Amino acid sequence: MIETKSSFVVFIVEDLDAAKSFYTSNLGFEVVFSGEWYIHLISKSGIQIGFMLPDQPSQPEIFRKAFPGEGAIFSLEVEDADAAYEIAKSQSLHVVLGLKSEDWGQRHFCIQDPNGVYLDIVQSFEPTEEYESDYVSG
Repeated sequence: MIETKSSFVVFIVEDLDAAKSFYTSNLGFEVVFSGEWYIHLISKSGIQIGFMLPDQPSQPEIFRKAFPGEGAIFSLEVEDADAAYEIAKSQSLHVVLGLKSEDWGQRHFCIQDPNGVYLDIVQSFEPTEEYESDYVSG
């Protein structure tokens, strides 16, 4: 078994400056590495995310295409989804799914960053009885 110690996603995007500005200004991430073709950000709680420009000759072919914007969701958990939603609206962020509660135990909304990445802003709560058995305790 491979033992992991942390995780981060890297999105291959067209605009590093837009990514840097969006995540630092709106979500409180800090830049820990900023190169010509790659940036790496980290939040105060330790969430990491990287952004890389497409078509980098130093990268293998499988890491060269820009993210098309669909087929992935970057979820960020918050303490208070209602408060986060009000902030998102006040900052005129691109809200693509309004605030709603789900029976499986989430209150959430979705925004889209300038490079097309969907961010699901999630607050967890107790699921309805129908979904309780789906959770694994441990």
